[in-house]
Amino acid sequence: MNSKPVWKIEKIVLPQHADHAGVMWHGTYFNWLEESRINALLEVGISYFELTKKGFDLPLINTSIKYKSPLFLGDKIKIESAFNIGKSPRVNIISEFLNERNQTLSIAEVNLVLINKENFSIIKKRPDFLSAAFIKLNG
Repeated sequence: MNSKPVWKIEKIVLPQHADHAGVMWHGTYFNWLEESRINALLEVGISYFELTKKGFDLPLINTSIKYKSPLFLGDKIKIESAFNIGKSPRVNIISEFLNERNQTLSIAEVNLVLINKENFSIIKKRPDFLSAAFIKLNG
């Protein structure tokens, strides 16, 4: 990760996350990435659930994951995420899945966009409360 703030969560690969060979199922990565984003927002004062009640959403528009090494049943994983938020409506997040030896096992890129839930239009001028939170996320 670079000099930006890094938002972290820790997870353990449990039986429900793995296939019969003990390898973490690919869909679990997406669940954990979403959990990581929602937790980071909460840490800067934005409840995702309140955000949606106010008529906004941050849907996923693009994602990719580079799998360097598999995650196995019982592995303790740290997910470190850095937000790259500019003036455009797009929110870019780079996340690394790290093992206990701090080795990168996977790298994910997620792109979101702020929308108005009522008409699904992209919001180009963020509300002040969200701009302030994004500044904290972005560093």
